[in-house]
Amino acid sequence: MTLDEFRLEMDSYWRSVDEEARSLKDPHIALERLLALYRKFDAGERQMADQVLNEWALEKSEGRRSYALALIGDLKIVTAMPALQELAQRFAASSAPGAADEREIVERVIAELKE
Repeated sequence: MTLDEFRLEMDSYWRSVDEEARSLKDPHIALERLLALYRKFDAGERQMADQVLNEWALEKSEGRRSYALALIGDLKIVTAMPALQELAQRFAASSAPGAADEREIVERVIAELKE
């Protein structure tokens, strides 16, 4: 499977679990399902998943980005550090409402990865 195919599969899975979580009004369901999926991956799939999560972390919209940050932190995906640092800088330079809070979240994940 190519990275593009894998990305499409992960995107589709995310949409499915996000829809389920919204219908049940429980965002933790989506996170639990995504964690379970990741844990089933072999080493090659995890490498591709890490790359997709890096991409999700840099998205402008909060939806998948928040799941990506949670997964990166929970799974200790240290290869996400450059994306996280870029995201922290983006929020530091932003005057958008919530940017400071988002930056705090990103910095917390960075600190967790450094432990």
